[in-house]
Amino acid sequence: MLERKHFESVCRIVQNHGIVFTPDEFELIKAQTQHKILPAGTVLMKQGKEVQSLYFLNRGIARLFRVEKDVDYTLGIISHRHFLSTPLYLQNGQLSSCALEALTEVEVLEWNKGGALALKKAIPRMYEMEMAIMDRLLNWLQDHQIEAICMTAEERYKKIVETQPEVIQQVPLKYIASLLAIHQDSLSRIRKQVTQRS
Repeated sequence: MLERKHFESVCRIVQNHGIVFTPDEFELIKAQTQHKILPAGTVLMKQGKEVQSLYFLNRGIARLFRVEKDVDYTLGIISHRHFLSTPLYLQNGQLSSCALEALTEVEVLEWNKGGALALKKAIPRMYEMEMAIMDRLLNWLQDHQIEAICMTAEERYKKIVETQPEVIQQVPLKYIASLLAIHQDSLSRIRKQVTQRS
């Protein structure tokens, strides 16, 4: 049985967007929600496959990535409590352009495709929730693009240190280097320089 504590983070995000669900609606949501603890290495979404679930990250670190011409590109490393995937792919059946995997053990809330679509049909406010998730995704993509163009690799690394210290502590360097679009040796030099200055 899911407890209210499992929904604390997602409820905060919902409230921050001014969305309020009635007690009956919340019970419907709970009934369609699965709580899972998954080991590191679990693939939550596969590149080139239909998306089957929507996830919310309660704990842990996940990586969004794409393999292109046999090269693995890290597109994002998520450690904040937020949605990991988008409802857009659930609805349109489009094949995912990237993949999602757990880099550490993760605790997630999961809504499968049927459950998510049933909730949208039963609860009109789910449309607002969907728009809030999409808005956050668009902002994330815009920020990521601006940082890639306007900031040096060292500046981007420092930002990760400041905003996601758990990533620096727990994620293999190869993924951080890939996210910064630099070689692992270059990342080692940056880490050394940053350490010496602090």
